[in-house]
Amino acid sequence: MADQAAKRAGLRRLLIISIVGRLAHDVSVRLVYPFTPEIAAGLKIGVDQLGALLSLRNGVSIVGPLFGAWADRVGHRRAMTTGLLLVAVGMGLIGFSAGLIIPALGFVVAGAGSAIYLPALLAYASERTAYRSRGRVLGAIELAWALSGMIGVPVLGLLIAPLGWRAPFAAIAAAAASCAALTLLLEETARAGSALPRFNFGAVLRHRSALAFIATWFLVFFAFESIQVSYGSWFERRFGLDAAARGSVQTLFGMFELAASGGSALFLDRLGKKRGVTGGLIVVVGGYLLLATSGQTSLPWALVSIGLAFVGFEFSVVSGASVMSELAPAARGTMLAFGAAAGSLGRMTADLAGSAVMASAGFSTVALMSIVAGVLTVLVFALGVKERQSAP
Repeated sequence: MADQAAKRAGLRRLLIISIVGRLAHDVSVRLVYPFTPEIAAGLKIGVDQLGALLSLRNGVSIVGPLFGAWADRVGHRRAMTTGLLLVAVGMGLIGFSAGLIIPALGFVVAGAGSAIYLPALLAYASERTAYRSRGRVLGAIELAWALSGMIGVPVLGLLIAPLGWRAPFAAIAAAAASCAALTLLLEETARAGSALPRFNFGAVLRHRSALAFIATWFLVFFAFESIQVSYGSWFERRFGLDAAARGSVQTLFGMFELAASGGSALFLDRLGKKRGVTGGLIVVVGGYLLLATSGQTSLPWALVSIGLAFVGFEFSVVSGASVMSELAPAARGTMLAFGAAAGSLGRMTADLAGSAVMASAGFSTVALMSIVAGVLTVLVFALGVKERQSAP
């Protein structure tokens, strides 16, 4: 009984620290999207240039598998702490600069922090959770993403009017640094040091399902990021929403995401992880279809359309993390880093393509682009990924 009580206490500590750390990290990722006009004006650059800076942040994760292999060797807690510190430094550089050079460096540093932190966190939690119940644990941690949109970003957005656009960046830099210190309260993963291969990429690249999953992750993030990088400017131009109103819209989307994350945590293990991911991806495509048609006609339909896309995206990503965590258990951190790299590469491509298409052809064309990518996502995942049934 004492062992069971200790395990429960350890799990509670893991969940609390992970959710708080993820919340700080996720707000840093989401902060730019609703407030692109204000941040671009503050940096004295164009919205399309800000999109290019965002692509730098996501592009860093191309080398994410190297970070994942490093985390597998040195320990996931150390990697998590390092990642959060880099996020803090990157946000500080962005918030206390102008132009292109220093903000670009800030986005690169923050991107490196994300590329280190997220796979290490998921690997850390996965190693301490049986696969049969992993959907519940990872789903609980992923609630932070929804909370960051529903609470974190809107609250920081309220600082812009009285204190200026730099204030949210300063606040999130301080929060990320504090969470890095909090992460040190977790026990480190036991590592075998030099007994481990330096870069165990073969454990990932030899498996067809792992490769199909990597392709899935690129496509799903490309499709969704194309909408994310565009909707803030679209809401301002099409419906006249100011920064405060866009922050309120983000709260609404966060509520959709919270429902999706909570649903994944509660039902995924019983529903079946692959079935859950496939269903979420189909809902995402439905949201894009609605956005390309009825979503263009009025603000309520636009909110419903993008909200539906948020629900499907969040459910499929939360559910997919559990599938991904067991595709290559011999190199779990490396596999998760490959997935994060693919997702970030999808985001980077969408930041460039979505911003360019938005500027040249309009938001309806962006929605059509997301529909095509979404349909491909469903096909690649459903036909190419085989869930590891033998997992304990």
